[in-house]
Amino acid sequence: MRRLSSLLALVPLLGLGELALHQYFAHRAPDAADYAALAPELLKLKQRGVPVVVAPDWAEPLLRQAAPEAFPLNELARADDQAFTAFLEVSLLGDSAPELAKLPIETQQQLGPFRVARRRNSVAQPTVFDFVTAVEQGRVEVWSEFEAQRSDCTFVEKRTETGGLHGHVAYPARRYECDNGRFVAVTLIDDQDYRARRCILVQPPDSGSVVLRFDAVPASARLVGFIGASYFLERDHGEPQVSLTLRAAEQSLVRHDAVAAQGWARFEAPRPPDSASIEVRLERLTRPSADFCFALEAR
Repeated sequence: MRRLSSLLALVPLLGLGELALHQYFAHRAPDAADYAALAPELLKLKQRGVPVVVAPDWAEPLLRQAAPEAFPLNELARADDQAFTAFLEVSLLGDSAPELAKLPIETQQQLGPFRVARRRNSVAQPTVFDFVTAVEQGRVEVWSEFEAQRSDCTFVEKRTETGGLHGHVAYPARRYECDNGRFVAVTLIDDQDYRARRCILVQPPDSGSVVLRFDAVPASARLVGFIGASYFLERDHGEPQVSLTLRAAEQSLVRHDAVAAQGWARFEAPRPPDSASIEVRLERLTRPSADFCFALEAR
């Protein structure tokens, strides 16, 4: 009888142990095997033009390693979130992405320790023309301009240059080379949240400007732009360093003076009718200034 009583006394302890184990596994961060198991299921759900957002954000590199195809660069390093009609949110440990919190959930499911939810953005402003992609594809004319005289910037392929620790951003091999060794190319910079942004790197000359002309741009209501420099490198510079001017239909649409300390900064302009050609002019305001980068979309 005494032995039976002792065994019965262990029952509450076993229950407490089971509860503790449940709490541990419920709040344990997923391991590599969990991410590997999620990858094929995520790729079944992933659709083109629907970015994957991971919460908490420290888990994003782990999921990117397991499922790189789910993170195309143009979505991962997007200019902002407003151009996308939906997002695929992968959350763990009960977390959620703050930037998606106001977007309603269309569907969701639990896949192991991950919750995968599709969120709808009903106020999206879809992009009809991406100027960054146009530069990558060679659908642009580039000039350096001084005293109203333009000289062509020629397309070349050189060795990729990286600045290393505390050095300049990556200088791509494919670039438009202008006078005095300046060039235009597509690269990545880090914004004020140290998030990657895909953009057009421009090195304006000490005098004059660099002009990019895009033809056959589809009709849209507005032009939405962003400009900045590597925040890690340039965050202490609070004065205007580069000016960007948009022109269309023989008129100036907007001028934005970029300040590196402001990080990735947005600007926009209404677009006039019959403006199939868009010109972007960048001029150096301070000497020297950083490698500034801009993105532009017709929406």
